[in-house]
Amino acid sequence: MAPISQLAIAYPFLAALWLVCGMSSMVDGELPGIFLAALLGPIFVMAVAVAVGLPLRLNRRLSRWWLGNLKAYILTVAGGAALIISGYIKLQRQSGANDGDQYAALTPDVGLIIGGCFVLTFLAVNAGFTQRTTREAAQATEATQMR
Repeated sequence: MAPISQLAIAYPFLAALWLVCGMSSMVDGELPGIFLAALLGPIFVMAVAVAVGLPLRLNRRLSRWWLGNLKAYILTVAGGAALIISGYIKLQRQSGANDGDQYAALTPDVGLIIGGCFVLTFLAVNAGFTQRTTREAAQATEATQMR
């Protein structure tokens, strides 16, 4: 399972990410509700990301491959960023009525943006770096002592 310190460090960044994505895709909404969702939403999303990432932590072979795999992390960030960017490029027309006034607005594609936020949340919660094994640490210590 993800360390609590990692979740505490990831929370402010994820709250800002979800706030920006929620505000950019909003046509009509109340600002206090958006801020409340930005505070509580990342906690729920982080819990879901931890649950989805459990196979990465519990399967020993998969965990060895995932933890510290910089190439997989870079591809995951690129995929999440691509989803968010494509969400802002692909616009959707929304129309409705607010207090009797009709409106029609072009807004970003919320599904793509939220998908990209989920991918980045998954990475922020489940990424980790492998600890050096004791033999590697001993060799590194001997190498520095010989200098």
